[in-house]
Amino acid sequence: MPQPESRTPQRSGAERKPRDERRAEVLEAATQIFYEKGYEASALRDIADRVGMLKGSLYYYFQSKEDLLFQVISAVHREGLAVIRERAALPGDPLQRLENVIAGHVEHTCRNLVATAVFLHELSALPTERRQEILGTEHAYQGVFRGLIDQAQGEGLARADLDPRLAALSVLGSTNWVYRWYRPGGEFTPEQIGAQLAELAIRGVATPTALAARFP
Repeated sequence: MPQPESRTPQRSGAERKPRDERRAEVLEAATQIFYEKGYEASALRDIADRVGMLKGSLYYYFQSKEDLLFQVISAVHREGLAVIRERAALPGDPLQRLENVIAGHVEHTCRNLVATAVFLHELSALPTERRQEILGTEHAYQGVFRGLIDQAQGEGLARADLDPRLAALSVLGSTNWVYRWYRPGGEFTPEQIGAQLAELAIRGVATPTALAARFP
């Protein structure tokens, strides 16, 4: 009498997580561990343990630890760039759009504290060509700020004595620092912080005439 064919139990579709969902879990775990330990001190085993998989299984989703860092940093930069480009496209003169962009940048930073910290601390751990792949040869993120300051100068709204690149770096440097002290659920919301830091930056960039019209 023939014996029943043996079968290996299969996981149901409901039990098996989609590849994209699992990949997102690995990225989230990597972001947190790079934040907690620093990139150099982090190991792939740490990340695998955090998501409950074998270390070797990580290679199904990412090529290496460096690839993981690249993906983490690339994602937060790409999302932030989309935010400020959207703000830059809103109606208004260049100074108004610059204010919108600064507020949007601060709000994005406040809502992505861990990923932003990894970006700012660990970008230099990537090879030069991979950093350029993220930032762009013209530093696209910085370029949005620089372009609006340049346009504002052209319309007589921003001080002519400012170098647009240095002014953009100054604005980014001061607003990036929010990741060090902002705490979710604290006294101020991301919108309040963004609005106030944007106003402070605009007061440092605008001409006296533009300031008088903007803040009567």
